[in-house]
Amino acid sequence: MLVDRFKDVWKEFTLLSTWIASVAGAFIIPLPSWYAADENTSFLMKFGVFIATALAGFLILYSLKNKTIRIWMRLSLQFLLAFVVVYTTYHFFREAKTLPYVSHDIVIGDELIENNPFDAFEVSHGFLPERKERMLVLLGDPEKAWTKDSITSNRVQLMILLFLCYLFCAGFIISFCNLIILYKEKYKIKIEKK
Repeated sequence: MLVDRFKDVWKEFTLLSTWIASVAGAFIIPLPSWYAADENTSFLMKFGVFIATALAGFLILYSLKNKTIRIWMRLSLQFLLAFVVVYTTYHFFREAKTLPYVSHDIVIGDELIENNPFDAFEVSHGFLPERKERMLVLLGDPEKAWTKDSITSNRVQLMILLFLCYLFCAGFIISFCNLIILYKEKYKIKIEKK
């Protein structure tokens, strides 16, 4: 029947539009500005978002084959929990591993170099600048105070956490939308039988 075929197409259209919205959202939402010193970071982050979106697309293909509500309920809860944990971790890591400078958050390192400007500042002024003002001493260049390896390590950690945020968020949106569609179909069938 034509109406039944339209319902099947509508379900696929809904899931695909959800996936497309998660793709568009990932590219519309601006990436953080913590890649100021490394030109490759922007490309790598966009590539990571693309990979996360492609992996979420496989979840849509799985949804066309598997129509068990219990599985989609479990997947929705797991993706939501994973997203909350990873986003919270990303938030705290970003606060700890970046410093503000003008209107950007610059990634800093964990290891200070020898003869860093903070030691000279403390000797000449008798105190260290506040955390929020430390990039002003460096004029926005973290390599003047921290080792390049530690800055790169922190940048990679932040990129991985952001990638996982996009992946788990897209997975949650798709699995939750599929769960809603399956519940709607289940209760519609029960109503039609009565």
